[in-house]
Amino acid sequence: MNASRSFDDTDMRIAHMLGEDGRLSNRELARRLGISEGSVRQRLGRLLSSGALKIAAQANLEQQPEAFLAIVGVKIDGRRLTDCAERIARLPSVLTTMIVTGRHDLMAIILAPSRQTLVDFVTNELSGVPGVLDSETSVVLKSLDFWVAAEKMFPLPPSPVETTGRSRP
Repeated sequence: MNASRSFDDTDMRIAHMLGEDGRLSNRELARRLGISEGSVRQRLGRLLSSGALKIAAQANLEQQPEAFLAIVGVKIDGRRLTDCAERIARLPSVLTTMIVTGRHDLMAIILAPSRQTLVDFVTNELSGVPGVLDSETSVVLKSLDFWVAAEKMFPLPPSPVETTGRSRP
């Protein structure tokens, strides 16, 4: 099978079931779908290795009242659109970046653990990206059923091995 082909009905059902409960085993998926466990394993392997599907822990944003979610519209120097989008996407507070049509060239969804982090993002990090001409930030007051990848919601501090190159005794 071509890894770039569209999801078929079975692939969509697997993705849906894992979206509801990412802990389901291949055996349980196969039982519910009425197909072999090997078929589930092969399909999942293809979907995961092609980047079409990712299984990850998600955290409910509403359970973290101190966090700030913001949508930032950005005007970019047109010659630098892709470069700016890639640079902004790598900033630590950015959940996702999208090149769009309309009033802005780019939209970024930001998750900041504090108001000061959001202020620093807009005034220092974003404005420091070459090619950014202007931005407009909208703070989300309430989200309805918005889940965030756990590693974005709860970033881990660097381990002693990552910071020193060796473990502490």
